[in-house]
Amino acid sequence: MSISPRLAAEFFEAAREYIRWNFGNSERNAVDRFLVRISLVCGRVNGYTDPLPDDVFAAVEFLLNDRQRKAELHANPTYDTAARCFLEAIEERKYPKSEQALR
Repeated sequence: MSISPRLAAEFFEAAREYIRWNFGNSERNAVDRFLVRISLVCGRVNGYTDPLPDDVFAAVEFLLNDRQRKAELHANPTYDTAARCFLEAIEERKYPKSEQALR
């Protein structure tokens, strides 16, 4: 089954919003709600193996800082891979590696 155009657009908008948020200053409470919404969108596209359109690929690739995740995205440019890498990047931003060892 293919991803619906509406869900694909919702995922792309979530990636764009995350990029805009990264460059802005938001209140912590608003940020938490925002990250929950993005997590939900990523969960909804999980499992869709449709290829990413170029603009969605570029947005997700831009927000990934980790070379391994970028390599995964290049090797398998699907919504499923993009959502997983996106969620991992969010978790890393919320809990830097120094804090992850404590979790």
